[in-house]
Amino acid sequence: MARPQGITDEEVLAAARAVFLAKGISATVEEVAERCHVGVATIFRRFPTKAGLFTAAMTVSNDAEWARFLERRAEPGRRLTGRESLLDLAQVMLDFSKKMVPLFMMKMSNPSVGDRENAIKRSTWILGAVGELFSQEMAAGRMLEMDPRVAALVWIGAIRQLAMFETLGCSVDGLSHDDFLEGLVDMFCPPAAKRRKK
Repeated sequence: MARPQGITDEEVLAAARAVFLAKGISATVEEVAERCHVGVATIFRRFPTKAGLFTAAMTVSNDAEWARFLERRAEPGRRLTGRESLLDLAQVMLDFSKKMVPLFMMKMSNPSVGDRENAIKRSTWILGAVGELFSQEMAAGRMLEMDPRVAALVWIGAIRQLAMFETLGCSVDGLSHDDFLEGLVDMFCPPAAKRRKK
């Protein structure tokens, strides 16, 4: 029995994401429709091609998480140290990367179906946003001075690499997420005892 037509696009995309991640690009729209308990026509009315459905399902945004992070930074009366702010940022980015990396790997393994232009825009935006945040932290004296673009690339790369390792089933013996995030922040904003004297 088909589900009522009240299914949302997000529900369709969540189902498609699960089906494509489980079965790869060879999964069918019929399998997605079955998982949604709707007819195939319902899926095609919203996403006219399988390629369009795949691309939409494999694309996720962290805009909401990013906005909440910026709101926390700007809360009146809330004084975050550089370390606290960077730990918060690292956690937000790690949480998102753990969702994004499997999808990214699926998109990269099917380049003919991906949306390269939007991926470039999104990556450029993330790099710029993190670089700008780092510039502000450096200007306020809460972070070691360095080229913020280099810092942003290293930061993003380290977090995504941890998510990639976990996606592949790898782990670093005895290194918890908290230990990793603390160590990463130490590289950019060491505790006072570790700072070099000028």
